[in-house]
Amino acid sequence: MDDPVRINLNILTPEQMASLRLYSERWTKIKRSTLPADRASAEDGVRLAYLAAGLDPPQRIEWCRGPIELAELAAHVSRDHGANVGSFMIHGVNARAASAIKRRIHYRVQAAVANAFAPDAVTRAMTDAVGRLSRRQRLPLWLRLRQALSWSGTRDQLSRRSVGQHELAWLGSYEYFHDVCGFQAETEALQGLWQFAKSAGWMLPHERICWLTERPSGLRVDARSRLHSATAPALQFLDGAAFYAWKGIEVPARLIERPEQISLQTIDREPDVRIRHCMIEIMTPQRYVANGGAVKVAEDETGILWRKTWWSSVDAWAAVEVINGTPEPDGARKRYFLQVPSHLQTPREAVAWTYGLTAGEYTRLTIRT
Repeated sequence: MDDPVRINLNILTPEQMASLRLYSERWTKIKRSTLPADRASAEDGVRLAYLAAGLDPPQRIEWCRGPIELAELAAHVSRDHGANVGSFMIHGVNARAASAIKRRIHYRVQAAVANAFAPDAVTRAMTDAVGRLSRRQRLPLWLRLRQALSWSGTRDQLSRRSVGQHELAWLGSYEYFHDVCGFQAETEALQGLWQFAKSAGWMLPHERICWLTERPSGLRVDARSRLHSATAPALQFLDGAAFYAWKGIEVPARLIERPEQISLQTIDREPDVRIRHCMIEIMTPQRYVANGGAVKVAEDETGILWRKTWWSSVDAWAAVEVINGTPEPDGARKRYFLQVPSHLQTPREAVAWTYGLTAGEYTRLTIRT
């Protein structure tokens, strides 16, 4: 029997390009959503996804509040739950849809659409943070031994078989092809998955049971899309899981919850140089220098270079103190501390580095202006 009429797509129209931007923005919001799960919609999506993969819907769907509860459930998985079916539901169905799309759409269009839904910095950071939270969960010795000896494998392996809203944004490309470009037959098998991704947090699917989680209850990032918060967990869940971060670097909760306890002594005792730098930023470089934490290296007309060295030249912190060239309304000029690489030797070199210039290039620039 001949194939049905083929729909070929060689180039996106202006209208399709405009829709692509809208769908990309929508899925960016989906993967960063902290709204309560739409449980009925998520469960309907899961059942559709099982059927699309040629599986019977799970006998039970159970909800948990976040990744710690999910990791604990995964640690107790048994033969009664059946095998994990994530590879069938997600990767198998995706492979078939991708093959069908490949026959209909020019590779340049496929690439343009895929790029619009590619993982971003927040997606990668959330994936890493959830993995760390799950691995950190402590279990009794008997359960760790059971995991090591049983057929089900370790908790980490099981945790990697779960999938979350932030990891499923690629489904937006199929929804776009379905809704905007007319490729319903090629993409309909994925509708259950994208319905789930729009409705809940994580899914851990097994033959007879599927565990689902609520979305994060809090997600905070800085202007550079790094997990960051000066006042609360950067990522938190209803099950109590909390990930504290300062400009993308995981830090102990106490640094955010009790910043007033950071002192020169606690900074010096911290073994991780990256966390030391975060502690100085939380304390503020102004206070750190004023309290005697760093020594003056050099001073010239551009500013003052300060440095703190702990064990070696690579285990150091440096900042250049500069005066704002634009006066405040009262005529005063603010002082700023800009963190710079610790190997720099002069304030001019340090200030030039902040502009992406060498000291010589910066000198010529200031002469011209």
